[in-house]
Amino acid sequence: MPIYEYKCVNTECAATFEKQLPVSEFNSAQVCPVCGSGSEKRVANVGFVLRGDAWPGKNIRIKDQMAAKNKRITAKQNERKKDAPMVTLAPNVDGERVSSWSEAKKLAASKGKVTKTYDALIRKEKRGNT
Repeated sequence: MPIYEYKCVNTECAATFEKQLPVSEFNSAQVCPVCGSGSEKRVANVGFVLRGDAWPGKNIRIKDQMAAKNKRITAKQNERKKDAPMVTLAPNVDGERVSSWSEAKKLAASKGKVTKTYDALIRKEKRGNT
């Protein structure tokens, strides 16, 4: 909605003031906040207040808010990394440790367990060794 500047028609008051009004009401009489006179005239169209998601002002504000939020999240994640111990997954079957994931797969097969889950770990292990 635009902001309009009005001037009181009362010669003793002659105050100027701004009002935010719809475009359809800018020519209607406004009450002076200083003297209460019933009629003023529009002096100038001061500016617009743009509302909604498509305006650059809101997008800039949201961008700044998201940057601040991401900064807080990153700080928390870094703090957690410092506090948490390094956890690594070691090859094992039912708590029985073995030297490689290939051996763990063989041991799991001998115990009648499903071995599909070991395939990705075996591939990762081979890439890491070469």
